[in-house]
Amino acid sequence: MTALTALLCVALGALIPVTVGAWMVQRGWRQLAVAEAYHEVARTLGLPVDTRGASLRGHLGEQRIWVGEVMVGYGVDRHMLCWAVLDHERPLSLGCMLRPRGLSERLWRRARAPAVPLLDPEFDQAVEVQGDDPEIIRQWLDGPVRMRLLAMLERWRNVIVTDRSVRVHMPRPLSTTPELQELVRDLRELSTTLVEARRALPPPRRLEPFVPVWRQLAARYGLDVEDAFPAATGAVDGRRLFLWPVRTSQGFAAELRVGFRPHRHLGLQLHPQLHAADDDDPTAQDIEVGDDAFDRAFVVKGYDPDRIRDLLTPDARRELLSLEQTTKLNADDVRLHVTNLTLDESALIATIDRAIAAAAAMGW
Repeated sequence: MTALTALLCVALGALIPVTVGAWMVQRGWRQLAVAEAYHEVARTLGLPVDTRGASLRGHLGEQRIWVGEVMVGYGVDRHMLCWAVLDHERPLSLGCMLRPRGLSERLWRRARAPAVPLLDPEFDQAVEVQGDDPEIIRQWLDGPVRMRLLAMLERWRNVIVTDRSVRVHMPRPLSTTPELQELVRDLRELSTTLVEARRALPPPRRLEPFVPVWRQLAARYGLDVEDAFPAATGAVDGRRLFLWPVRTSQGFAAELRVGFRPHRHLGLQLHPQLHAADDDDPTAQDIEVGDDAFDRAFVVKGYDPDRIRDLLTPDARRELLSLEQTTKLNADDVRLHVTNLTLDESALIATIDRAIAAAAAMGW
């Protein structure tokens, strides 16, 4: 070995640990920057601060937001991806999905609705559009919606719109407060544009027969009706109530949301046992209330087990169990959300009454 070769070996040997060390330091600083960005934006928006700095979650008015890392894929394709999801104020009832062309099917599995070409070469080349009613979809995507969506795609690339939400896929978490604030602002502006444009259109043909049902329900509970979706919204006994149809793989069902009155937050998360894996906060403590039927039916989490048990009174547990027999439901500090409802008027009345009774029994 020559002196030059030996010198190169020594230099290489020194360079490897230095490079690894620099990479680790850089990664550590990035993780700290990400955590600080999440904390700062959460405080600005009035959301709960994730002490692990791993996510942004909560409610912005009537919209639920979640930004964080998730594991996607299977086997050798399994990897981490950062998602940002903002629910619309109300489902769009169009059976729609909009996504950039070429986005992997593995990232977004759902039944395919018919493709809807818009006859706009620029838009059709950039975006794949699916929906139940092509004419309504084309009207909805005209003008402001199209411009806003194209601008969103130019900035964030992997943007997906469905009846329920706007979603952005990112390769890694944003590491600065301005970037994260920009993402949240863009999500909110796009969702608002989508919903406002939807309000100006008629209901899907398959839902037209149910508009009179929604009007009757609205009159019964003193709510306002929005024929376009159709939706019934308003307040009942000081609680915000929302009722609307949603598109499912089997057709249309209904969903009910009952907002709770102002109260001290307890970190409540209540889910059916079957859906425990979807819990928003898997690090929280499981709480049993001492009611065998209720404990078998639900997973309950919260900050203070004793306060949660006091909240879930016998009357509240009875109403929640009754709802669980025919629907799917979950609850948090903000609202009770009941899904999988039939569009039958009498069944909807019974469900609304039980949900309001459950909220009242909880004292919220």
